[in-house]
Amino acid sequence: MNVLVIGFSTRNIVCSGSKAGYNMYAIDAFCDQDTVNCCIATKTLPKDLDIRSKDAADMIFNMILSFEVDFDAVVPGSGFESMDFSSLPWVVLASDPERIQMVQDKFILSRRLAELGYPHPHVYENIDDKPHKFPVIVKPRKGGGGIFNRIAWNEQELLKAVKEILETEPSFCRNDLMMQEFIQGLPASVSLIASKDKAVALAVNEQIIGTPWLTRMQFAYCGNITPYEGKYAEEMCNISEKLISEMGLLGSVGIDFIVREDGPEIIEVNPRFQGSLDTVELATGMNLFDAHVKAFRGELPVRCRNVQRSAGRCIIYADRDIRLDAQVLAYMRQQQIVDIPQPGYTALADYPVTSVLHTGANRDEVLNSLRCDSEKIKILLDN
Repeated sequence: MNVLVIGFSTRNIVCSGSKAGYNMYAIDAFCDQDTVNCCIATKTLPKDLDIRSKDAADMIFNMILSFEVDFDAVVPGSGFESMDFSSLPWVVLASDPERIQMVQDKFILSRRLAELGYPHPHVYENIDDKPHKFPVIVKPRKGGGGIFNRIAWNEQELLKAVKEILETEPSFCRNDLMMQEFIQGLPASVSLIASKDKAVALAVNEQIIGTPWLTRMQFAYCGNITPYEGKYAEEMCNISEKLISEMGLLGSVGIDFIVREDGPEIIEVNPRFQGSLDTVELATGMNLFDAHVKAFRGELPVRCRNVQRSAGRCIIYADRDIRLDAQVLAYMRQQQIVDIPQPGYTALADYPVTSVLHTGANRDEVLNSLRCDSEKIKILLDN
């Protein structure tokens, strides 16, 4: 089965598919060494591509045709979930585009969650509203990976946060932003597989967000540890299965939560493969790509009650522009890394460099291993 994956970063998806025996192809912004090794062929996207433009759509479709392959399926990855692939002659293994657009817009999602009675932080109608109370968080309505999120503790900081985001990303306008109640708690997620009739929770993951030894960005997604070992895990699984079934999403889907002392609150829904794919597979022994494909045939796995081990992945971001030559990469590969850049790759400031992957008997053992290897790589990059 020939499968094309299109996303800004596809390594974990194509490597999962390759392990399951699929013939994988990728259109990807990084085309890391392990991505290329898991694919029959790859094409490279510009990292600053604005996928909302017609030129971008034309370029993507020309890239697809240039493979000269009769694909059996196309799988949209990060950044391309809502692109219209209906003109292609192949099956698109993704949820309905209208449902995807609804859940990807965090403002619209919050209104839907309120209608259905799910716990979630309050979202203001307008970015210019006066908050009932501080702190609040300002973020893009769609996407972002946390890198544009800004917290404001008063009105002056709120004005500064909006201005800073708009200056950082010129493609945004005020209507692209939203303001949400900021709640304290532990970030977590649930990874699910869904068919037309049912959704099954596969794992609950602790998220690593804005960790100083990985990034300078306060809310950047930096990885996760599977399984989440705190309370409310069963409740989050039950909420997630019910919500995803009600929303009619298909295949691999993730829900992000903040776990407070009095319970979990839903932050966002990701209708695509998530960054937790590696650790869910390592902890459970499942192959998520194969499960995703089978879900579109109505075949679902059973909920995993007992994981085999703990697994963690952390993403190292560059503090400044760094060019990675072959010697630096050779030293880096002495650690347990994935997302291995090509020699000569320049990691711009606040762009991902590589990921560290570890398994262990428990969460603390995994976290210590991740931190140890990450600090070695950071020292190498700083020098």
